[in-house]
Amino acid sequence: MFSCQLFSLQAPRRRYGRLVCIVAAVWVVLGANLQANQAAPPTESGVDALRVYLDCDRRACDFNYLRQEITFVNYVRDRRDAQVHVLVTRERTAAGGQAYTLDFFGLEEFLGQDDQLMFYTTQDDTDDAERSGFAQIFRLGLMRYVARTPLADRIEVSYQGVSGEQQVSAQPEDDPWNFWVFRVRANTEVEVEDLETSKEFGGSLTANRTTDAWKINLGVYADYDEDSFEFSDGRKLKDVSRNNAFTTRFIKTVGEHMGVGFGGSAVTTTFLNQDLTWRVAPAFQYNFFPYSESTRRELTVTYAIGFSDFNYNEITIFDKLGETRVDQSARLSLDTNQPWGDAGVSYEFSQFLDELSQSHQVVYGNVEYRLFRGFFLNISGALSRVRDQIYLKRGGVTDEQILLRRRELATDSEYRFRVGFTYAFGSIYNNVVNSRFDGASGGFIRAF
Repeated sequence: MFSCQLFSLQAPRRRYGRLVCIVAAVWVVLGANLQANQAAPPTESGVDALRVYLDCDRRACDFNYLRQEITFVNYVRDRRDAQVHVLVTRERTAAGGQAYTLDFFGLEEFLGQDDQLMFYTTQDDTDDAERSGFAQIFRLGLMRYVARTPLADRIEVSYQGVSGEQQVSAQPEDDPWNFWVFRVRANTEVEVEDLETSKEFGGSLTANRTTDAWKINLGVYADYDEDSFEFSDGRKLKDVSRNNAFTTRFIKTVGEHMGVGFGGSAVTTTFLNQDLTWRVAPAFQYNFFPYSESTRRELTVTYAIGFSDFNYNEITIFDKLGETRVDQSARLSLDTNQPWGDAGVSYEFSQFLDELSQSHQVVYGNVEYRLFRGFFLNISGALSRVRDQIYLKRGGVTDEQILLRRRELATDSEYRFRVGFTYAFGSIYNNVVNSRFDGASGGFIRAF
């Protein structure tokens, strides 16, 4: 197999051009000789095994582990070569674990034979427990297809009964925490050099409760950053950044397509020149698809109206140290995860009701599309129109604050764009696992 990835349009430097060409030529020659003189090793499953395309993010699936544990199928690199396409999506659960959805799409002779299975983890599960549990659900989902292949007579199904000493996990009605999940985070980092010192301290406490009827989120966050520099002329600079917040949300389920909520926050941030800003806002959301299909597709409209009280650290460009404002915001969002790839697009608009010209608009989109065998196109971008920076400090910011990115800068617009592609070709099978030298690079493929 040969893979090629393009991440930017910037050409390599001229002095490396010849070296790159030599290395590429050697690569091609060696590859051709190996292919001509050595037959590809047979897969453990054999040519009669079910061809499976596992469509899963590498952060969610341990591909090496699955290939080692589930050897009665042939794993292929492209959906068009598969008899079964397995699309895996995941969402975080209220208890801090993960909810995996495995959609099985039958292809070729299995066309129309689709299925869906779910797998859940908890925040206490180890990585090994997660991957072994996922492998078990994946294995079960494949059985209906494997049973119709020549390898069916070599498959054995066993059942491990529950002994009398083992107990079934507590059901929700027996939960002593009543669905509440608490998380505590604390971190500190200190880096000292001759001319520079950096200190970072942070922490958070969150409490979340999620049921079919209600979703409650509470959180307290605190971060402190301090940087000190000594310049060549003896001058010293010390800059401090503080960001603290308390947030809360209460969301009520209203049927399979709607939800209403109420949220509030209290924030202090030097970056946005806010000594203390508190806000309350009711909101409404409608999903044109059932929320039960959220792992595959969502089309939502969200509207909120908020009341905010601002208190600033320094006088703003509008000559104010404090003010009270009412605003409204709306968001239209479409997200989909399909066998051909995934895509999403959203539009968000907000404005102050007492000054409609002070508004903010954002358009965002991303797509990963499989154009043809082995070729994926990746595009993402965002465009913002900014007219609501009422918190900017009068007199602007210093050069040091700009370089350290410690203060928000005035702007009328913001945009970013990224495009790339991934192309792979060669053998359609990839059952072999070889982990030698995984993670080793320094001194082996580079000099520094």
